[in-house]
Amino acid sequence: WESTEHLGLDCERFGKENQIIEDALKELFGHYPKNTETSHVMLKVSTLNALYSTQIPLYGNLIPNILDIVNHIVKRRIDSDLDLGSTDLVYDIAKTEIQNKVHFNYSFATKYCSWHRQDLFPIYDSRVDEYLWYSQDHDWINPFKREELKIYKRLKETITEFQDKCGLGEFNFKQIDKFLYYEGGKLLKQKESEAVPALSVTD
Repeated sequence: WESTEHLGLDCERFGKENQIIEDALKELFGHYPKNTETSHVMLKVSTLNALYSTQIPLYGNLIPNILDIVNHIVKRRIDSDLDLGSTDLVYDIAKTEIQNKVHFNYSFATKYCSWHRQDLFPIYDSRVDEYLWYSQDHDWINPFKREELKIYKRLKETITEFQDKCGLGEFNFKQIDKFLYYEGGKLLKQKESEAVPALSVTD
């Protein structure tokens, strides 16, 4: 595995490159820590969606839009489960139903919970998925089925195992996510470049 120094450098880099975004979200979620007022939840959902590109539409009837998600969160009364670090809460926030069709905004739900309690909720996205899969492929953590990362309890267990086996006890979920963001991004870019066919040279 790389090193704790490598992780520290990625955290420092992330802080420099994303300071304004991180500071804005920290202030917003700190100012409105509860989720009982629709206007407060709207501010948090719409800002997080825009700054983290979670691709929830502002309008629309076929898939959950911003207001659908906001109403869903307020109705769910999530604050006590946030404080408990409930892994079931991520599933409850992620799962919404529009016109009898179930939709699952998993990445958004992990980020929304994380910004309330970064000590209890690690984040999921494609970069995290890629690096954790790379880690088990290199025997840094125990093998798992890739689809298991879409089960939040299993994702949290896997990241905790990565934290333990790689000697990262001094780093919290948020710091580890910064590392996974960069290193997983590198792996995805590498896969994309390998997938591009080489141009043939003809006379």
